Amino acid sequence: MNDASIIQLFFERNEQAVEEMKNSYERLCFYIAGNILSQKEDQEECVNSAYMDVWSSIPPNKPDNLKTYLCRLVKNCALNRKKYNTAAKRNSDFSVSLDELAECIPDGKSIDERISDEQLGKIISSFLRTQPEKYRKVFVRRYWYSETVEDIARFYGMNAKTAATYLFRMRKKLKAFLQKEGYIDE
Repeated sequence: MNDASIIQLFFERNEQAVEEMKNSYERLCFYIAGNILSQKEDQEECVNSAYMDVWSSIPPNKPDNLKTYLCRLVKNCALNRKKYNTAAKRNSDFSVSLDELAECIPDGKSIDERISDEQLGKIISSFLRTQPEKYRKVFVRRYWYSETVEDIARFYGMNAKTAATYLFRMRKKLKAFLQKEGYIDE
């Protein structure tokens, strides 16, 4: 069943919509949650919470892309759970990936008055569309799906240092792009 049909079921308040969404995207949801959270119970809780959030928010929302909408909800839930679980601790590859990205994207406090998180997401998306496909995919796997550099390298059949270099160059280009567009100060 395609996304438009599933969304239509949500608008009809037909519970089959949740089942169809699960059939289409459950593996992806657990993959995203699993890259952020190590406990299976936490992953299940986040995925189920995202399903409930979709049920509660459609309608009135009508997402253009159900997959992206659901994945964003899963990721946000997993991030919140991770923050709760590691309240005073800093560890994990995921924390490292956020630190890497912080080099080129300022914290929300310094840009809140200029752009919203949604606008920043659109800006980053437009930047990524201008990049070579392999660089773009490596970047998304690291910072959206929270994969380790080693996993990305293995997936693309490259050395981990090469993958790390791709990521470094992309962060540098993103920072320059954000500066050029006036979203961050030099």
